Amino acid sequence: MALTQTPAAGVPAASGAEKARRMAVLWLVTGGTLLVVLALAGMLLRLTQSLGVLSDQWFYALLTLHSAGMVAVVLMTMAVVLRYLIAGELPIVHWVNVTNYALTMIAAVLVVAATVIGHFGTGWTFLYPLPDHPGPVPGWSPNWAYPYLVAVALLAVAFTLWSLEVLYAGVRRFGNPGRMFGADILTGRSKPGDPDTTNPSIIAAGVMAIGGVMTVIPGAIIIVLMIINNIDRSFTINALVAKELIYFAGHMLVNFDIYLGAGIAYAVLPKYVKRPWKATRVVVFAWWLTAVGIMLPYFHHLYMDFAQPAGLAILGNVASYASALPTVVVTVFTGVLLVYRSGLRWRPAPLFIFAAFAGWIIGGTGALIDSTPSVNEYFHNTLWVPAHFHTYMALGAVMFLLGGVYHVTPELTGQELSDQVGTVGARCILAGGWIVVLTFFASGAMSIPRRYAFVPVPLFEQMATVGLIGAIIVALGILLIAGDLFRVYLPGLTSRSLSSYNSPAIAERSSTGA
Repeated sequence: MALTQTPAAGVPAASGAEKARRMAVLWLVTGGTLLVVLALAGMLLRLTQSLGVLSDQWFYALLTLHSAGMVAVVLMTMAVVLRYLIAGELPIVHWVNVTNYALTMIAAVLVVAATVIGHFGTGWTFLYPLPDHPGPVPGWSPNWAYPYLVAVALLAVAFTLWSLEVLYAGVRRFGNPGRMFGADILTGRSKPGDPDTTNPSIIAAGVMAIGGVMTVIPGAIIIVLMIINNIDRSFTINALVAKELIYFAGHMLVNFDIYLGAGIAYAVLPKYVKRPWKATRVVVFAWWLTAVGIMLPYFHHLYMDFAQPAGLAILGNVASYASALPTVVVTVFTGVLLVYRSGLRWRPAPLFIFAAFAGWIIGGTGALIDSTPSVNEYFHNTLWVPAHFHTYMALGAVMFLLGGVYHVTPELTGQELSDQVGTVGARCILAGGWIVVLTFFASGAMSIPRRYAFVPVPLFEQMATVGLIGAIIVALGILLIAGDLFRVYLPGLTSRSLSSYNSPAIAERSSTGA
């Protein structure tokens, strides 16, 4: 059902609002297309493990494309959706938005070239010295490491620009970083919900922005070092230092997805329950802990590195548990309270948000189990790792993203997405998705290793076949929703004016620095 196309009274035609709208439409059309393609690539990987469709060389190349591509596209698309949702309070700087889009698209092209043309197959981690020492099988020219590493660098630059723009807009809006992050609420100088106070979505975006700035330094260092090594093989890198830098930056970028999703939930859910989600002291304090805690858990990936100091392993274990609790518990618990007895109508947007809560909690619990050293001894680099990752990414972060997309679509296009298609698509994604991750969890519990095209152990092929059935069900849901999204969004790319479906919400998405 289309929204009214009568311009809202008293709403000026703002060129900044139109630019913000058109860029949001462009981002979502492009991001949606890439996500569909990358998800289908993931299904092809499961098909190969079950029926041996691809050669080893193609399997590892598509594995790299699927993993790196999904992380990058979900990250930047979620960042754009959250930024659009808070643009009413923190106006968008248009040139940053355009630059980020350009950098992300160039990075996408480079990753596709490296993997599809060059068969670069390190996986998203590109651990040293694998990029320039591929071995005879699957094998690739070390020269294909250059476009991949440059793509990673461009993505880091894009997210850093997004981060700096958020912090700039927040400080400009609230006068100082403390008020942006709720220091006045924490000290009692302001009450939650008071005029001119911050809100949870802005705090979440700000914390991710701080993390984004923190990732660029170690990320830049390791990329430069690996490019130099690729040029001059006599220049070597300490393998453990390289792994530290990669996992510090990479682990944070991967985890940003779910926290950006929490920011989307803070903005979307109150619109459907007709209740405010305030930045209380507990919420503020939880996000302050997350700002520090998100930087430390990556040490749990290095338990098997015997040269790693034991104190860092202990820190990684403690930080894994400590960082997981505040934001997850506070966000999900307060979200449930927000909905309780609200008379909520379960349309696709809130349905996706609550599905994301489940994926976040269960996937996070799987991560905590694996971060326990005595368990990690058996689960390290097994299919348990993609199990918990796919749970909080595909069934968590992507669900948050879809909830945000269903919410902003009427503002962006003047049309509603079909509730029926959204509900059926959600059921397919959830039913198939849980089949996929449960086969991963079961395989991980059997110590079946990850990143293998084939493992000659009992039940591996059977598990992969069951996972393939789940992936096909997921693909059906994705295609249903994608078809409805393109039906609504593609006309928005050619619309030159907001005049046909202006609304106060769109007019708020003004931009500066045009």
